[in-house]
Amino acid sequence: MITAALMSASVVVAQGTVYSILGGLTMSTQTVNGFEKDPFFRFHAVGYMESSSEISPNSLYASLGYHIKGSAVNSAAYYDPNTGTEQARQSNSMEFHNLSLGFGVKQRKEVGPNFLSYGFGVRGDFNLSTDFGYLFAGLEGTENNFTYGLDFNVGFEFPISELVSTTIEFGFSPDLSQQIYVPYQDTGYNYSDGSPVVIAESSIKNIVFEARAGFRFWRKVIYTD
Repeated sequence: MITAALMSASVVVAQGTVYSILGGLTMSTQTVNGFEKDPFFRFHAVGYMESSSEISPNSLYASLGYHIKGSAVNSAAYYDPNTGTEQARQSNSMEFHNLSLGFGVKQRKEVGPNFLSYGFGVRGDFNLSTDFGYLFAGLEGTENNFTYGLDFNVGFEFPISELVSTTIEFGFSPDLSQQIYVPYQDTGYNYSDGSPVVIAESSIKNIVFEARAGFRFWRKVIYTD
């Protein structure tokens, strides 16, 4: 009888670690030397490791992702009546292939049978490689290998079982540092009219919007007090 009373008074708490893997669409755009860029769509993948507890909606997370960021300038096809030639549609882009490591906080709330979550974090990026289109070939070699920025995420979780959920997430990730920065430079040369030949300042920051979907796996540990 005493044993039963003690068992009924015990508290069972589930804690553990959540692992998520997601992938989806990246949209980014930039302004470089006065060119307004067209929407630039590529793909990304990201994995999360997150603390979890049934007694608190708050958690800490770490993320590791592969993101293609950049911008593009697209020109429509046109016919030149003076030369009788037709110019095909062209697209020039800059693609930064970045590996991202992030840390942040997240809050998760129950909404009926599903869950709503939102998080905020800081992020550092390492540039693995860069592809320059013809229009931006003059910037080749000026990219920074390391950049940093912020992550804002909102997600929706749909449980499949106690330990597995499908999830969709929307992210906004502005950089705080430049992916490319070339200062104003006077070359010391002059044009035929006497005006100086200068290299204009180029400052490029990535601003990224992402939509992703994937799975969330909870590695549960149960503590009995």
